[in-house]
Amino acid sequence: MRTGSTSATYPEPITLKRGDMSDKVQTYEGEHVTVTYDVKRCIHAAECVHRAPEVFDPDAKPWVSPDRAAATRLVDAIEHCPTGALKYTRKEGGAAEQPALKTTVGVTLDGPLYLRGRIEILDAAGNVTHREMRAALCRCGASQNKPFCDGAHEKAGFEDAAGIGSATLKSDKLDTGDGVLRVTVLQAGPLQIKGPFELHGAQETVADCNESWLCRCGASKNKPFCDGTHKKTGFSG
Repeated sequence: MRTGSTSATYPEPITLKRGDMSDKVQTYEGEHVTVTYDVKRCIHAAECVHRAPEVFDPDAKPWVSPDRAAATRLVDAIEHCPTGALKYTRKEGGAAEQPALKTTVGVTLDGPLYLRGRIEILDAAGNVTHREMRAALCRCGASQNKPFCDGAHEKAGFEDAAGIGSATLKSDKLDTGDGVLRVTVLQAGPLQIKGPFELHGAQETVADCNESWLCRCGASKNKPFCDGTHKKTGFSG
């Protein structure tokens, strides 16, 4: 998954406000790699378990054993985690994770948005709250960890075929200068995304996108795009 450049300048550290940082981030120290696991960001996609079962064993205590695989195998498994719940730090001077060269927004069947690339998440006032290379964002409206997905779509019975449908997209060349995809979480409204990205649905891909508004209340009739339904439903997330 190492598709970026060799520069290790992204994401830059960011100091979050008190209460913003998850109190359920677990750390697993290995000889060569330190693994961190954000419990609140995990939706059990199980990429880690499938790719490195000797390291990631949900039935073991601790469930993460970094030294049971070569560092390259371990970090490859972590970089396939679509939510960003798993991250790592190399101790032996190995390359840090790099953002994908092409930023993508993936619409998943009955599930969240998967984002990859150089990503900044902003609040409605324009403050950067997170810098990410991998993230899963809620689009059912039921997550208790908004804007991130927490798996609540399964209990909520959220259904969407992950089609792109009638695209509300701007493809004129919006130059963000640094290639970062900026995702603004509008209060009681949609996600506004600006920057270069490809939008992937279950069967379709729209390339060279630059700006869109994506539903996060779960009620739009034009998913994944916002159609204003959040105003009628009283969505307050």
